[in-house]
Amino acid sequence: MTALLPGCGGGGDNNGEGAPSPGAPAPTIPSPDAAYLQLRRTSYGVTQTEMTAARTDPDGYLETQLHPEQLNDGIVEDAIAQRFPNALRSPEQLRGGFPANQQQVVADLISATLLRRFYSPRQLFEAVVEMWGDHFNVHIRNGIGPILHPAYDFETLRPHALASFRSLLGATARSPAMLFYLDNFLNLRTAPNENYARELMELHTLGVDGGFNETDVKEVARCFTGWTLDFRSGAFRFVPSLHDDGEKRVLGQTIAAGGGQGDGETVLDLLAAHPATARHIARRICQRFLADAPVASDIDTVAAAFSGSGGDIRTTLRAAFGRPAFRAAPDTKTTRPVEYLGQLARTLRPGSALPNDNAIRLFYGVLDILGQVPFFWAPPDGYPDEGEHWRSTSGLLNRWRIALGLSSLDDAGALDLEGAIGTATTIAEAVDQTAARLVVRPLADTDRQRMLDYLAGEVGSDADAAQAPTTLRALAPLIIALLASAPYLHLR
Repeated sequence: MTALLPGCGGGGDNNGEGAPSPGAPAPTIPSPDAAYLQLRRTSYGVTQTEMTAARTDPDGYLETQLHPEQLNDGIVEDAIAQRFPNALRSPEQLRGGFPANQQQVVADLISATLLRRFYSPRQLFEAVVEMWGDHFNVHIRNGIGPILHPAYDFETLRPHALASFRSLLGATARSPAMLFYLDNFLNLRTAPNENYARELMELHTLGVDGGFNETDVKEVARCFTGWTLDFRSGAFRFVPSLHDDGEKRVLGQTIAAGGGQGDGETVLDLLAAHPATARHIARRICQRFLADAPVASDIDTVAAAFSGSGGDIRTTLRAAFGRPAFRAAPDTKTTRPVEYLGQLARTLRPGSALPNDNAIRLFYGVLDILGQVPFFWAPPDGYPDEGEHWRSTSGLLNRWRIALGLSSLDDAGALDLEGAIGTATTIAEAVDQTAARLVVRPLADTDRQRMLDYLAGEVGSDADAAQAPTTLRALAPLIIALLASAPYLHLR
């Protein structure tokens, strides 16, 4: 089978190993329609049900997604509460079992995250939460990080993901997980620590070219002295005796002496309203939802929406979704591993039941192989959102290996490979019905024919000849592996 894979989606660039780069647009791949592209960029997998909704009322579908409270997510949340309770526990509740419980806490949070991403109807919300999780990255395996991270998810990121940027920025600044990860709990009047101050400006707000200098970093660090955490309760606290209460000057603005905790809040206000922050956040959103290298006009429009709305995240997202590139520039993004696996999980879902714990562990294992386990990116910049990172030779080969090994996910009840062929009675029908369910976009005629020719050779008969149902069911994993290895699932 592997001999066929490089030919699927012909026309893609080679990466030096004789195989096409999965993210390289190929001229023979038919463009998907606007509804598909909208869903591919705002969800973890396009299904036919969602395609119908998006085609009927594309703007209405997005507006509903922008208000996730209108979408019933009770089945997923109930499952998380029952099966992965550590994902919903506070640092104080988890502290007593640490460090013996850290493996289980990490596993529960990752399992809960994958259940939400793959099976929640709140698909856009989950994508936005992931985007902010990368933007305000906190590595989970970091000292006491495992017991702090669940609250970072359910108290910091989720409640503020679609609110205002200022509220999100403030929540991350006061988060014990962030305070610990970037060492601000060690930021003392007598021994300032600049780690958080630097990342706050360079990554979280202004951007590396946002106009700040080393003096600003030092002054911002002084503003956040005394912002620490209570290790007994795992909660934020401000300790006045540890704070430098002298006058500071940040980005040309004087912060008067005696401000206490308000010094840090003043800095957050200043940074959130800065024009450089508007452009930095606009570029982050455009890169996530439009293209790896968004054009200046798109960034300008989204930045203007950010500034004009006081950093309202919903308004800013609407501006991005209103750009022509959102629905009319296909295949400008490479799917990251979680999106690739999500398309498989969502389209090949066996029935309406949620997968069992063994299946979730296999999802975890797949993402480990592909290099995107949630919360496991160690540097503070978060998992890359550029295709170049994910189009490496090893990354491509690992995706092919996963495609070839999908039977293990089928055996675990995570996927229904045989069910994908539907009511097909010929190999041609099996390919078409499987593609309609899994790929949900048109196949190139050349790709379809090469698959048919290859499959016909596997069974020793013409591709259009009637096949026994048992033969077609046996071919289902091979058909899916071919489709999963071709560029279609690697582009959005």
